[in-house]
Amino acid sequence: MKRVAISFACLIASLTLFNSCFAPEKSGDNRYVVVLSMDGFRSDYPEMANTPTLDSLAKVGVRANFRPSFPSVTFSNHYAMATGLHPDHHGLVNNFFYAEDLDKIYTIGNRNAVENPDFYGGEPIWNTAQKQGVKAASFYWVGSETPVNGLQPSIWKEFDGSVPHKNRADSVLSWLRLPEDVRPHLVMWYIEEPDAIGHRATPDSIATMQVVEELDRLLGYFFAEARKLDIFDSIDFVVLSDHGMATYYPENYVNLNDYLPRDSFDFVFDGVPTLLYTKESYRETAYDILQNVPHIKAYKKEEVPERFIYGKHPRVGNIVVIPDVGTYVQFRPESSPRRAATHGYDNYAPEMEAIFYAAGPSFKKGARVQTIPNVNLYLLICNLLNLEPAPNDGKQEEVNLLLK
Repeated sequence: MKRVAISFACLIASLTLFNSCFAPEKSGDNRYVVVLSMDGFRSDYPEMANTPTLDSLAKVGVRANFRPSFPSVTFSNHYAMATGLHPDHHGLVNNFFYAEDLDKIYTIGNRNAVENPDFYGGEPIWNTAQKQGVKAASFYWVGSETPVNGLQPSIWKEFDGSVPHKNRADSVLSWLRLPEDVRPHLVMWYIEEPDAIGHRATPDSIATMQVVEELDRLLGYFFAEARKLDIFDSIDFVVLSDHGMATYYPENYVNLNDYLPRDSFDFVFDGVPTLLYTKESYRETAYDILQNVPHIKAYKKEEVPERFIYGKHPRVGNIVVIPDVGTYVQFRPESSPRRAATHGYDNYAPEMEAIFYAAGPSFKKGARVQTIPNVNLYLLICNLLNLEPAPNDGKQEEVNLLLK
């Protein structure tokens, strides 16, 4: 089966190379961008598993390690990619947090919060596109389920994890077959694997590698069907992820309840990272105690190291706890270490690096770029679709490394 899969991938690669090399350059009006995010797909998974489709993309396009923004969690990073802003600048400062400016709590499982546009700052790329006359579509991208500044993509979906991955691929293909006057030129879609299996089974497990290979086969199907589209040679494809995954070591588990009184905090959002909203009178005491807790680093929000670009936003807790890679933190009456793996750690840790592949008429061929920050995605899409960008944290010189 492996020999067959590789042969098919080589066929796709050679055809893609031929078409990309000899297709005429397209004007902005005829250009398309399709972005797929596969949650928690760590940068080294393609070396650990059989991924012929991703391997073919690397041969005919660009491959890079994709550095998440801090914190390296799903919602913060998908919205960072969408806006080109670090979480400290767009306001979605974690998967779970207290927004003092709104006097509301944000959690990813709360539909009222997820659909409240007041939580979402910046300008997501679909708004930039739609404002400039370019139709956009989203299949589950964070932020697209609410009218940020009164706008949403032309097509969007409310998240439903029960929808099979192949159905999502088929929906994207169907959108690209729509009549020209309603067809989206920007499509962003999302799959919540291999994050889910990575949490349960660890990133180096057979189970995780099996899911990685299933996803690669899905990509093979998607590109084979996409090749049949009349507009195929006008599409720039991007396949990426939001963050990596790190094995969690139970012996490094920390329960802050063993060190601190819970009633001295207004809000606690534990995990990786942990955001603590102390009562002001207890902040110095809590900070001092946390300096002696093993396997973590605790910072006053204004003292978080600059490289994290984090701690200035008022929604960040007044103490930020960043666990060592492999450490899980809770603040519970009873200790209950339970996860096999997690993320959210230092975004410069190798275990947190994500994948980035891109191929199409705009991209270099067979190029390998070491590491680029994921806030560059917004600016990249603006380049690909000839859009005037809103203010963002991307760097044009880093985007240029990917383009012809």
